[in-house]
Amino acid sequence: MNSKAIKSYKSNIHEVFFMADEDKQIEFQSMQQQLQLIMLQKQQMKLQSDEIDHALQEVEKAKGDTYRLVGPILMQSTKDEIVKDLNERKSSLESRITIMEKQEERLKKQLSDSRKTGERR
Repeated sequence: MNSKAIKSYKSNIHEVFFMADEDKQIEFQSMQQQLQLIMLQKQQMKLQSDEIDHALQEVEKAKGDTYRLVGPILMQSTKDEIVKDLNERKSSLESRITIMEKQEERLKKQLSDSRKTGERR
């Protein structure tokens, strides 16, 4: 192999490694963005769950007629129906929060692993 061919070969190898590093950096940034989104969604769901807890407390205190919103309409309902509906919503939210937490942990592990492999270079 002549000197010119060797320089060209080294240059090509350098470009391949640079492109691979660039792709990994883009993938790393994408995982960071996904993690931020999941954490934000989880936080919003926890706020909704807290609101449901507050609503349940208020319904338990209520005396007399109870009402709930159905779309833009306020309808009379029994305390038991309202409590059942709120508990179902809370259960659904808790399931979704659990799923988000698992996704969050998976992404954190992937990011950590990605950092470790990046440090080895």
